[in-house]
Amino acid sequence: MSNVISIISVVVAYLALAALSTALAYAPTDAWTVWLASGLILGLLVAQFHYRWAVPLAGAAVGAAVFALILPGGSVIDALGYAAIEVIAAAAGAFTAMWLAAPPLRLDSLRQLGAFVVGALAQALAGAALAAVWNVVSGGHEGVRTFTVWAVAAFVGAVLVAPLLMTWSGFRPKRSGGLAVPQFAAGGVACVLFLGALYVLFSGDTQQRFGGSVGMGLTYIPVLFMSIVALTWGSRGASVTALLGALIALFGTIRDSGPFAAVDAFVGEAELEVQVYVAIVALTGLLIAALASREHNALLQARDWRTRFEGAIGAHRLLAYEWDPVSGNLAVTGDTAMHLGVPAQKLATLADWLSRVSPAERDATATAFGLRADGALGPPLTYRMTRPDGTAVALIDEAQAIRDHDGALYRITGIVRVGDGKQ
Repeated sequence: MSNVISIISVVVAYLALAALSTALAYAPTDAWTVWLASGLILGLLVAQFHYRWAVPLAGAAVGAAVFALILPGGSVIDALGYAAIEVIAAAAGAFTAMWLAAPPLRLDSLRQLGAFVVGALAQALAGAALAAVWNVVSGGHEGVRTFTVWAVAAFVGAVLVAPLLMTWSGFRPKRSGGLAVPQFAAGGVACVLFLGALYVLFSGDTQQRFGGSVGMGLTYIPVLFMSIVALTWGSRGASVTALLGALIALFGTIRDSGPFAAVDAFVGEAELEVQVYVAIVALTGLLIAALASREHNALLQARDWRTRFEGAIGAHRLLAYEWDPVSGNLAVTGDTAMHLGVPAQKLATLADWLSRVSPAERDATATAFGLRADGALGPPLTYRMTRPDGTAVALIDEAQAIRDHDGALYRITGIVRVGDGKQ
């Protein structure tokens, strides 16, 4: 029963997107200049594992068949044909995407984004080829145009709709760990500016409003705002914003408004041109979001590693340092305040470190570090460091060299074991 409800939900969503596409599109021959429903099925497929494909594919078949039947002049043969095209094209796109990146795809990496784009292209080309053949076999003479229009409309529909399902399918509300208020506010401002800029561009005659070809040049401005949305809101925010912006641009274009309205080499070409534009804007946002997500994930991973490392050395009364022999800079990790009586910020250079070594051992320790700078690490060092209260603590210092690809010394890293007793 649950599968039946899920299939019905897919059918309803498919028909809703098909109806929206009908309101936006001019349909020469057998292809719609705007077709958002293709993105629904591809998004559902790649957002889950292949053994769960039965529901979305069944929904696609039923939805395509019902839509074909309710069109003027629709027949059962047409319904079966378009249902088969939708299922085969969606499966081809999903198989291609999942062959390049392991499912489920969430667009949080460049690999997944690239796999999705290639999959969307495979879906569009497969559907366009089948539709063109169908047109010719059924007695039509618009095979080439059908292929072109179908391919563009299906690809753009996938780019605009599928990311919504892919990015939001893994969303789980949580009380903390989301966007910070300033980050959310910055994304909100950028989103409003993005949608507002598109509305200004596509709500009137750009030649009269801006003069000459200025309106076409202003189409680059929304890309800037989309970039900010992607950086602050990530792929989820970028996918929603891109779809809303696409609807503004499309509705304006079909009313002969905006910079693409004058493109009329053949009927419906203006809609294809504006779809290419909004697809580029959407992909730009998704690309920037993927790059930002990679950086964010790397920072989280580095933070986790640092937390584990600091916990491990703290549990064993250890300190760690990284020393640059050229600059003398020293980065110390560990609870230096507890073990040595000074915070790590006051041990920023080797000179700071040596200044706290017991005077009787300072020269020998400095000489040993000098030998380390020359590449002669030698055995572990044993020396004492004086705390601010005058007590001394014994240290066992073992170092390791880090070298560049050409063998040159890059850094000296060390682990210092702190003695249990004070002297």
